[in-house]
Amino acid sequence: MANAAAVPASDSSALRYYGSLVGAWSGRFAFTITDAALLSAEPFAVKLPVRASVLIARVVGALRMSTTLRPSPDDARAYVHTTLAVSMGIVLYETREIITVLADGRSFTVSGTQRPWPRIGKGAPYEGRGEVNADADAATYFLPWYGKELVQRTQIVPKGLSLSQETIWSRGEVVLERA
Repeated sequence: MANAAAVPASDSSALRYYGSLVGAWSGRFAFTITDAALLSAEPFAVKLPVRASVLIARVVGALRMSTTLRPSPDDARAYVHTTLAVSMGIVLYETREIITVLADGRSFTVSGTQRPWPRIGKGAPYEGRGEVNADADAATYFLPWYGKELVQRTQIVPKGLSLSQETIWSRGEVVLERA
């Protein structure tokens, strides 16, 4: 739809989906390594924070994931999204991103910065993409994470927002509830 007019907001499943999720959310994030052999082949800079997150969760319990979503003040088809994964007051992972709904009304781009533990420097910029389903109650994201593709699936459920994240060597799950 390169030269087509944008789908009106009322017909855009992505704008309805994100509009329904504006606010603050949190939940206990369960994270596991699903393929230790594949993770072992990764560089030390990848293994350290991933294994540390699993170890911390094993010792003190699941990580607390907190997110916020708000409309962008600069673009009616964009949202500002933040995420923090915290354990015992230590931020293990942080993102700040802009989600921009494309003209087709379902697809979106994600442009942001991620800062894993240890939090050194300003963080790494990244670009992702995704699509909201026609019913405006679920989305699939394709995001880079430690040099691999992370597939994130979200689904609006009675309790809040069910979220899963998978890579070739890990899986995370949380049900986010309004904070």
